[in-house]
Amino acid sequence: MSRPQILQLYREELERGLAEALRADEARDGSLLYPILRYHVGLRDEKGLEEKALGKMLRPSLLLFIAQELGGDVDRALPAAISLELVHNFSLIHDDIQDHDEIRRGRSTVWKLIGVAQAINAGDLMYSLAIKHALLSGPSAAGSIIDAATAMIEGQALDLAFEDRWVDTESYISMIDKKTGALIRCAFSTAGIISGADDDTLDVLASLGRDLGRAFQITDDLLGVWGNGDVTGKPRGSDIRRKKKSFPVALTMQRADEEGRTLLKRVYAQDEITDNDVARVVALMVRLDVRKSGEEAVEEHLKQASASLEYLPLSKEGKGMMHELIAYLARREK
Repeated sequence: MSRPQILQLYREELERGLAEALRADEARDGSLLYPILRYHVGLRDEKGLEEKALGKMLRPSLLLFIAQELGGDVDRALPAAISLELVHNFSLIHDDIQDHDEIRRGRSTVWKLIGVAQAINAGDLMYSLAIKHALLSGPSAAGSIIDAATAMIEGQALDLAFEDRWVDTESYISMIDKKTGALIRCAFSTAGIISGADDDTLDVLASLGRDLGRAFQITDDLLGVWGNGDVTGKPRGSDIRRKKKSFPVALTMQRADEEGRTLLKRVYAQDEITDNDVARVVALMVRLDVRKSGEEAVEEHLKQASASLEYLPLSKEGKGMMHELIAYLARREK
């Protein structure tokens, strides 16, 4: 599936910006961490050789695109965009440690290569560099990014807390609005701040980011149960095997009768979940129309995001490119 234009427009600038941000000053102590940061974002391979294995860079691309569409200075916005991508990558380094994930995008995770202790240091350094770059776009932009990073960390703490209790879909949405949604909202809001947008426009940008964030995460959750393993790189039902309390699981627990809730609790209480257990949980989800409801929720949030676009002073071409991105998020498979 080809990527939409927005994810291609600024890719070279973002790659150069990330390379510059993660270029070590060899005269300083601690420079040994920079190679692993360059590896983590996809600029180098495990041997330190140049590589182009960067992700979609959705958040910084959105920030630059919206800033330009609103008449902002893209050069001023670029450090904020780099900062946002660094914050996102900092969170991934720490998430992989907390989730014990050994592979990300087909490559070994940072902690797997250098150990947990140094991986924590690497993540902390990346966050420090992120704030340094945010300040280059001005104090208001930096404040926006710091607030989003704070919310994201709070969301991650909630997600970990959910491992010890069952939650309903309302609580789950509140969590993903922080963990996943905060940085996506930040891309829009920070672009508006840099562009000098008025309060009404900033409110619309925040609503647009909220709905895209929800659609993005719920889609991920559906793929974690029903995704094509050949595309996602994870077997079907992988989130159930990992005992994640994702949107499908929260909705299943909410809708199930006593027998169904007992099944779900029993499966999640096991040290290891078998293929048969996964099949039984997925069958319960199918009986309760969980996948259909999840897809409908994604569609509704993307519909609301599309509606928000009409209230933004974007060019006709710009709105078309945003609609293309929304359609991409609706049908993405990884």
